[in-house]
Amino acid sequence: MLGKYNRIMVPVDGSLPSIDAFKKAVHISKRNQAEIYVVTILEKTRDEEEAAYQQRSKEELHHALENYAEKENVSVSKNIRTGNAKQLIAEGLVKEWNIDLIVIGATGKGRIAKMVLGSVTNHVTRYAMCDVLIVK
Repeated sequence: MLGKYNRIMVPVDGSLPSIDAFKKAVHISKRNQAEIYVVTILEKTRDEEEAAYQQRSKEELHHALENYAEKENVSVSKNIRTGNAKQLIAEGLVKEWNIDLIVIGATGKGRIAKMVLGSVTNHVTRYAMCDVLIVK
């Protein structure tokens, strides 16, 4: 895409690469006066206690990221979703929020995440319907 970015999505899972991607997105947002959509995708679980713990943990993460953005005079929309991270990030949320840039960490918190490129990131770079910036 040439020109200005208006809507930036940043998937975060709490890993260092996802935090770095968020910080990069904040700076891109300042240059472009773009909106930032922070999203965390939770895996479905039948354990209600585990689901509640995941929800609280990610809300705390989002609060910390929001504080960082506020110090930079950037506002963010925070979202926690449950489902297939690959499909939601690459397709569903891009359409829903009219995203024109995804800023994503090279790897995430998955068990095998440290191998070359994370599976979610790999899928997003192949199938996203907008520009993708991978942050290492």
